[in-house]
Amino acid sequence: MEDTQCLSHIQRISPLVKKIEDTLAQQNHLEAKQKQLERGPLRHLYHVKDLNSLFAVCILVYLFVFHTVFSAALITLYQLFSTIDVLFISFISMFILFVCMPIFVYFLLIWSMNQLFKRWLHYDHKVHEVSLALKEAREVEQELKQTLSNQTTIPMYYLKTYALAKFETYFLRQRADSMKEAINLFELEQQHVLQQYRFYQYNGERRFTKMYEKAAEFEKQVSSSS
Repeated sequence: MEDTQCLSHIQRISPLVKKIEDTLAQQNHLEAKQKQLERGPLRHLYHVKDLNSLFAVCILVYLFVFHTVFSAALITLYQLFSTIDVLFISFISMFILFVCMPIFVYFLLIWSMNQLFKRWLHYDHKVHEVSLALKEAREVEQELKQTLSNQTTIPMYYLKTYALAKFETYFLRQRADSMKEAINLFELEQQHVLQQYRFYQYNGERRFTKMYEKAAEFEKQVSSSS
């Protein structure tokens, strides 16, 4: 395939590749939304993956109120256990009564309230709608990939907008005469950029140019799709 043919071929399939990537992004969004709905409206107050500053405020207020209201009962229970004259048992009893038990009650209470809110707000129906949308997006992705595979012989690994944009640049600047040369150039550049990226990461660099970020994103895309 000559360079002009390669260029026109890449320009022809690029919109289709972009559609596939948009569909994958939509799937990621729907999957995240589905998980959030499954965890419920109070997920920020109890679920380990969604905890934030609101949880810190709530747990501190809750512990203050809990110990204020139930302090007498807790002290009575502690005195009952501390009749055994063993320092280790006394310490464990205090830790369980004043720390573990209040936290356990908190999570049990919030989890129960979360289940009630999920029912009242019809979260099961919302999860079902998102599941259907996710299923449809996956079907569209498979159809688009099948259409793409029928239109090109370029390996699926390189069928990403980032790689195709690189190939297009090589042919426009006459750096490659065939797809094989373009792929070889891409691999050399990618390895060089990723080596620099990892070197800067190792040295604690946190700011990267778009070149490094796009190269790393490409590697992330191909590794997640493999």
